Amino acid sequence: MKIKMQKKKKLAPRTSAKISLDVISFQINEMHKDVAKNSRDIEALKQQVAMGKGGIKAVFVVGSIIALVLGGIKLFKIW
Repeated sequence: MKIKMQKKKKLAPRTSAKISLDVISFQINEMHKDVAKNSRDIEALKQQVAMGKGGIKAVFVVGSIIALVLGGIKLFKIW
C-alpha cells in the first residue's frame, strides 16, 4: 500500500531580516496609535481638571457671598 505524499507548495522565501523588519514596523505603528490615543486622553483629562477647578472656585465665591450676607445681617441685627 503506497501513500502518495503531496509536496507542499513553498511560499517565496523571505529572509528573517525582512520578517523582523516587518514585525518591528508593525509594532512601531501600533505604538504610534497608542501614543496618539494617550495624547487625546491627556487633553481630555486636562479639560476635566480645568472644569473641576472652575467649579471649586465658583462654590467658594458663592459660599463667600452667602457668608458675607449672613455676617452683615447678624452684624446689623436685621434678622
